[in-house]
Amino acid sequence: MKPGPFTEVSGVCTHPDHRGRGYAAGLMREVVRAILARNEIPFLHVLADNFGAIALYNRLGFVTRWQPMLTALERH
Repeated sequence: MKPGPFTEVSGVCTHPDHRGRGYAAGLMREVVRAILARNEIPFLHVLADNFGAIALYNRLGFVTRWQPMLTALERH
């Protein structure tokens, strides 16, 4: 998504076998650097129970601005 001056960072993930090695942090820093270089504002979303990702995003300077209610529907 790109609403106005904001650019969404989306789809950043690390395979569980390779977590804790700084791969996601390095990728996020580079993506955010590129967004900021275009004078845009990076934003992202994360599920409330994804504590590892939230900790990473907080270390990178992201802060919680809004906590919407999300309902996921699944077809059986």
